[in-house]
Amino acid sequence: MGLRESLARYAVRSAHVLVAEAPGANWHTRVTVERHVLARGWRLASSPADADVLAVCGVPGTELAGALDLVWDQLPGPRSRVRVDGPDTAATALEQAERDLLDESAQRDDSRSRPTTPDMDHGGDGDGDMDHGDMDHGDMDHGDMDMAPGGIPLAGGGQDRDGLEMDVLHLRLGPVLPYWPAGLVLRCSLQGDVIVEAEAHVVDADPHAPHHGHAAGPIGNDDHDSAAIFAARRCDNAANLLALAGWEEAATRARSLRDRLVDGADAGVAAASVAELSRRVARSRLLRWSLRRVRPLSEADLEAHGLPSHLLGDPRDRLLAILDRARGALHGSVDTSAARREGVTPGVLPHLVTGLDLATARLVVASLDLEPLGTSQEPAHA
Repeated sequence: MGLRESLARYAVRSAHVLVAEAPGANWHTRVTVERHVLARGWRLASSPADADVLAVCGVPGTELAGALDLVWDQLPGPRSRVRVDGPDTAATALEQAERDLLDESAQRDDSRSRPTTPDMDHGGDGDGDMDHGDMDHGDMDHGDMDMAPGGIPLAGGGQDRDGLEMDVLHLRLGPVLPYWPAGLVLRCSLQGDVIVEAEAHVVDADPHAPHHGHAAGPIGNDDHDSAAIFAARRCDNAANLLALAGWEEAATRARSLRDRLVDGADAGVAAASVAELSRRVARSRLLRWSLRRVRPLSEADLEAHGLPSHLLGDPRDRLLAILDRARGALHGSVDTSAARREGVTPGVLPHLVTGLDLATARLVVASLDLEPLGTSQEPAHA
């Protein structure tokens, strides 16, 4: 074994994987991929620039496929792109990714075939948090934008609330973004670091399809109707919010609970573990301090936007409510079928993030305890 091959094998042992979930019935597939990634000693990537592997869960539609192509162009080499059609193929797909990364000849050919300058005509997901292109500004009435060399959009002009002209930058959150609802795109106009205008939609949505709120697609047989899967989804959402808040140890605990519930853990034991995590969250003064007064929702706000009662308060209150709903489902005190119908539609999101900076907007979206978004959502603007 040569030195180059030894170094390649050493690097592959700590590969980073960017997981992209197609909207629809792919939640279980994404969860399984994440489990296999961590079990191999690999890590979940935070952005395309941090990734060695792009793992696509499910079959992407036209719009998501275009976004994935742009994300793929941003992965540094050596790299691998695999598609995972279901939970049963997750391990095989990651093994293929490892073989791809170690295939020196294929990686050399891939490097030669890559463009010398990135194609910015249609945008991309940038650092994973924002897309500086692919912005249909006609939809948002921003007009044409002057373009800098390389196709990178410059900030335009716009009036702030005092009537003074400020630079306005148009960015996009999603659809390929860690700790973010599958398929959701939030187009934002920023003055400084504040969102002054926003538009939300779900990729590959059919605007003519009837609206049914959130669609929790089947995981397998009747799994999607079980209390355990409902609780597992709550733990998954709690893990996303905890990770964004910077408490990775608690996020890891929440993911472990999610995985145990998916595997069919005893409901009583799992409920006790959820209760312990909830107590830790409630005792954390740092979490209370960091999330206080971050877009709190009053009863009047809930009524105005048609939001369910468990979203009352700030993100910390909503995090505790997420864990309470998980525990209640396991105890049988929460009607999971009714709870799924209480979902938040994308149409509300622009109203909730306007006036926030991007990082805070991500915290707020994560705190809304969203079910997987359906594909019959109409674009919403605020």
